[in-house]
Amino acid sequence: MEILQVPRGAVPWIAPTGLVAGQALRQLDRPLLAWRTEQRFDPAQCYDDNPAGSLTTPEREVRALGARAEWRMERIWLPDGEESEQDREAYESGCREICGRFLHPQCLDAYAELAYSLAGDPEDNPGQASSDEEREAITHGLEWAAAGVCVLQQSLPWPFTECLPYGEIDNRPAHRVLFAYAALLYRLHPRKAMAWFRALVYLSPLDNLGARLYFAAPKTSVGN
Repeated sequence: MEILQVPRGAVPWIAPTGLVAGQALRQLDRPLLAWRTEQRFDPAQCYDDNPAGSLTTPEREVRALGARAEWRMERIWLPDGEESEQDREAYESGCREICGRFLHPQCLDAYAELAYSLAGDPEDNPGQASSDEEREAITHGLEWAAAGVCVLQQSLPWPFTECLPYGEIDNRPAHRVLFAYAALLYRLHPRKAMAWFRALVYLSPLDNLGARLYFAAPKTSVGN
C-alpha cells in the first residue's frame, strides 16, 4: 500500500467520523467557495527586517519555501447583534439542526464559538486539562471544532500548502476554527496539536492568531 507523503506545514486532515462532523456534512448544501487570487506571499517582505534568531522554526521553514500563492474564502457571517434584519433573516434561513444545535452548516465562526462555549476559552486556561470533568468538556468542544474543520476541508485542495492570509477579513473564520481545534487539542494532546499550529503559521505568516508562540515556548511547557 502506498503511503502518502504530506508536505511539512500542510493543513492536517480530519476524517469526518465524529457524530457532529457527520451531521454537519450531511446538512452542508455545498462547500464554501475558495479560490486562488493573483496575489503571492513574499517571505522576503515578511521576514527581512527580522533577525534570523528571532524567528521560530516554522517561520524559518516558511522563509525557505519562497513565494507562494494566496487564497481567499467565501464567508458566511455569524450574526453579532449589529447586522440588519435582512442579514439576520438570511443567516437563519440557512440554519439547520446539528446534534441538537441550530446553526448555519457553512458558518465556520459558529463552530468555533460553540467549541469555546463548551470547552472554555484556552486564553483563560491555556494549560493541560487537570480533571476528568475538564477533559470531558474539552472533548465535547473539540468535536464541534473538528466539525468546522471538516466543513473547511471540503473547500480547499489537499494537501493545502499555499497561503490563506488572515489579513483578508473573509478568511478569518477559517483561521479561527483551525486555531480553536489546535488550542483545544493542545489541552489534551500537546504533541498532536503542534502540526496544526505549524500549519497556521504556514497559512498566514504575518498573523496566525499567536500560533507561532507555541514554538517559541520552552520545550518543557509543551508536554507529551
